[in-house]
Amino acid sequence: MQIMILGASRASVSLMKRLIEKGHTCVLVDPRAQELEQQLHLGVLTINGIIIDVDILKEADIGSMDIVCAMSDSENQNLMASEIARDIFNVKSVITRVFAAEDYHLFDDAGFLSISSTALTADAFMRAIDGKIKKEDYLGQCMTNIFGNSIAFTLLEIDNEFVGARIRDVEDSEGRHVFGVVRHDNLITTLPNMRLEKGDRLVLAEKKV
Repeated sequence: MQIMILGASRASVSLMKRLIEKGHTCVLVDPRAQELEQQLHLGVLTINGIIIDVDILKEADIGSMDIVCAMSDSENQNLMASEIARDIFNVKSVITRVFAAEDYHLFDDAGFLSISSTALTADAFMRAIDGKIKKEDYLGQCMTNIFGNSIAFTLLEIDNEFVGARIRDVEDSEGRHVFGVVRHDNLITTLPNMRLEKGDRLVLAEKKV
């Protein structure tokens, strides 16, 4: 299939790698699309531009795509781009990444399949909590199985230099993804623009082979 990815987020990069491995053709639209391809060698076609720019999407031939996935770190842009794909370019299958925790399914009423990063994160933790894992495994790292994949969750103290940083700007040297923040002994699911506070601990996720 021909699949267009709108927005170069960590989630979209991970998805594109999996799609390419399965033999699909991917087109990435993002202001830094070509730069990202040069850095990571993903094997995708690239168009530099904003994902809600109709002329850019037309140049990318969005109307010929089997599926369009709006996956940027901006929920508003994802929804706008999805509406453009459906209403202007008549794309039949549009999948939208959203961050709202409780009412994300309401976006389905607009004709999109909406995937909530926040809800999926909470689901992953519930599986870990409800699973048959020994108590001591939770002290620093725990394992759970999600859709047939072994995922390791790690609790990590942050250095003072990261206080005030946004989640979207935090990079882990081992390639793990930020799934949540423990703040005042409460687990908070994160949004890209959330800022870290003193005393926060990161919950990182990593797929184990």
